[in-house]
Amino acid sequence: MEHLDDINLSLLELLLENGRMSYRELGERVGLSAPAVTERVHKLEERGIITGYRATINEEALGFPLFCIIRLNVPPKALSDEIDRTLEAIPEVIEANRVTGSESHVIRARVRDTAHLEELLSRLWNHSDSVTSIVTSSAVPHRPMRLRQAYKR
Repeated sequence: MEHLDDINLSLLELLLENGRMSYRELGERVGLSAPAVTERVHKLEERGIITGYRATINEEALGFPLFCIIRLNVPPKALSDEIDRTLEAIPEVIEANRVTGSESHVIRARVRDTAHLEELLSRLWNHSDSVTSIVTSSAVPHRPMRLRQAYKR
């Protein structure tokens, strides 16, 4: 595990909150000059701790209000590789993970409506059995990891 001091942890938390924050503003928040912050951020990038900066979008505002969790049970590994390729090709799939337990895959997807969900599922039924849930609310919506708390444990 990489060692991070309190200032680097603070910088990471601030960048997770707002990846467009200027080095000057970051410096004001952590008590360093902009050049010192620039150097620290570049080192975090070089170490592979910061891997990119991206926008967060509201899928509902774009017409994809239904957030679905799909659990698949794909038998042998050969079929598992095939379903991985199928999942990669479906644009509504925002995440797909191989898991242990009673299912082989857990998939997160965004769709327009239940008809759109049925269309997506029809592409998967050739490969496996599925159980689908539509998320009605999120107890803990997607968020960045609480670095300081997790790191100190």
